[in-house]
Amino acid sequence: MPRLFQEYPKTARKLMLAAERLYGQHGLDGVSLRQLATAAGQANNYVVQHHFGSKLGLIQAVSEMRLPAMEAHRQTLLDVARAEGDYSVSRMLSCLFSPLVTVLEAQDMKDYARFTLAVMHLDPEQHPFARSTDISPASTEIRSKLSESLSHLGPDVFRRRLALSASVFLNGISELGGKLKLSPAGYASNEQYCSDVFEAALAVLTCPFSPEPRADFRKLASA
Repeated sequence: MPRLFQEYPKTARKLMLAAERLYGQHGLDGVSLRQLATAAGQANNYVVQHHFGSKLGLIQAVSEMRLPAMEAHRQTLLDVARAEGDYSVSRMLSCLFSPLVTVLEAQDMKDYARFTLAVMHLDPEQHPFARSTDISPASTEIRSKLSESLSHLGPDVFRRRLALSASVFLNGISELGGKLKLSPAGYASNEQYCSDVFEAALAVLTCPFSPEPRADFRKLASA
């Protein structure tokens, strides 16, 4: 059973928060374990190995540290959708994505979004998400409902579409408070911006699939 964030020793918690922030900013290969130790205020260069066994162990722990709060809210949203008999793609994707905005504080949301984007580049066998299914039952059920609704895509296209949809949403919310400047002429509020980012992510998932490539994307014939 994975440990809750508050169950880790204080030093381990500092490492996890530093890893989430720095891996999100610089990528998983852009920060050394020594740099993480320094950022967490630790002089022991092997402190990551002491608490997590390895870099991948740290990544797994960081990936899971915000899941309990978000999963609890996802389960609430899913229960309401179930009671209303609404398993539409829009409703299910909202259940999956909206807790990042409504549950996490602004800086935590940005750090989590950037870290998750970095983790998405890992090879499938190293991916922490697959090892977190026992603590993310709501997410697992939501993905199952989405897969059923979009069965016409086939499993491979569905997985890729869902990953692209997540990338759009995570990239969008990671810019809040940074590059994004709110204004009455554009996005008047964070809520409006996040809603628009969600609609873009939804469009990625639900746009028509054509088995034939567009003519303007075909490689030019060799002379």
